[in-house]
Amino acid sequence: MRAEEVAKIVKGRLRGRGKIESFEFDSRNIKEGSLFVALKGNRDGHQFIDDAFKRGASETLSEKVIEVPEGKFLIEVDSTFEAFKSIGKWKRENFKGTTVAVTGSVGKTTTKELLNHIFSKFFKTYRNIKSFNNILGVTHTLSNLPLSAEVYIQELGTNRKGEIPELVGFIKPEISIVTTIEKAHTEGFGNVDEIVEEKLAITEGTSLSIVPFRFKNLSRGRETITFGREGDIKLMEINFFPDKTEFTVESFGRRTQFLTGVPGYGIVNSTLIAVGLAEVFKIDILELPELVRTFTPPEMRFHIEKLNGMILIDDAYNANPKSMENAIKVLSLQELPKVAIIGEMLELGKESKEEHEKVGELLKLAGVETLIAYGKETEYTFKVFEGIKFHFTSRKEFIKFINKFLFSGKAVLVKGSRGNRLEEVTKIIRQRYKN
Repeated sequence: MRAEEVAKIVKGRLRGRGKIESFEFDSRNIKEGSLFVALKGNRDGHQFIDDAFKRGASETLSEKVIEVPEGKFLIEVDSTFEAFKSIGKWKRENFKGTTVAVTGSVGKTTTKELLNHIFSKFFKTYRNIKSFNNILGVTHTLSNLPLSAEVYIQELGTNRKGEIPELVGFIKPEISIVTTIEKAHTEGFGNVDEIVEEKLAITEGTSLSIVPFRFKNLSRGRETITFGREGDIKLMEINFFPDKTEFTVESFGRRTQFLTGVPGYGIVNSTLIAVGLAEVFKIDILELPELVRTFTPPEMRFHIEKLNGMILIDDAYNANPKSMENAIKVLSLQELPKVAIIGEMLELGKESKEEHEKVGELLKLAGVETLIAYGKETEYTFKVFEGIKFHFTSRKEFIKFINKFLFSGKAVLVKGSRGNRLEEVTKIIRQRYKN
């Protein structure tokens, strides 16, 4: 895009001229030709304008008039965030492809990545990076949307009432997808019914919705495809193994077998959704099994690694009761003695105690030998669990313990909410037991 065009879209005052290759709000992600959006948040982005220029930014969107280096330019606006959103809105209004929105309590990112992996074989696809699923992440994704794309896949997240309708109004999807709805972020909602209402808001005004069978009557899409043990896309058979999952899917009466190297139920759910979307796009379902087989999940989501003398199950990205249950199920399939490194499931509010106690029960039923619990809320897990167990609230002591504990000869699950930052734990284990 030309600087003059962007200045007109955001109703800003252009100082200089040039061409923009991408839009970034984090100076660390700047590439040659990027426009740096100086946002005001916990830290004022205006402090990083010089850094952005040094990294190759051609322009900055700023609320302040500043001197810019020779050959660079500035668009001055009253609000950088509102201007950023204006760019995203302009891109969406001029996008002629199909927009697919994905939400759910579990599996949003994995589903988004699987859909991109599959349908990029048939269409020019584009999707949000990482878990960019809030208003800022969606704005970033839309502003960088290639107008030549044919399918745009966007995950939408929420931890408060009204967030999904806001995001839906922004991206205006033609197709909406709900992966599943379980207890998650209950601190921001009164009960599970409110979570259901919030998540199903993604279907409002869409031409087609793909939702779990149990929510069929709550879908507001003009047409609805359902999936699960019942519905249009049925899971008929499933067999779990320590390092793979085999399952059969029936789609509108036709059966197809799948094999994935990703253990557990999560990837199965995402595949059912992919089959439903394939039906919409009129793609032969027989094309899907090989694409599902070659799919690798996003970082920190069910990566099973055979290290030097032990097995690491890295599912450390996030946690809620349902995803924790699935992770423990995968751990239970391992033949080696089992160790669970469990962080807190955050934002559960008044239900936190009960849900963390349930984790302790699940670990016992799964035959886990050792529990290493981190965080205040995991005290409830620690008390219920019967076996070798350790509990830490001090991060320093926790990390010190991880550095010394003998994981050799064991299968180790690492699982907890983002706030626990358990990626540090998996990094330590990899370094200690690398092949």
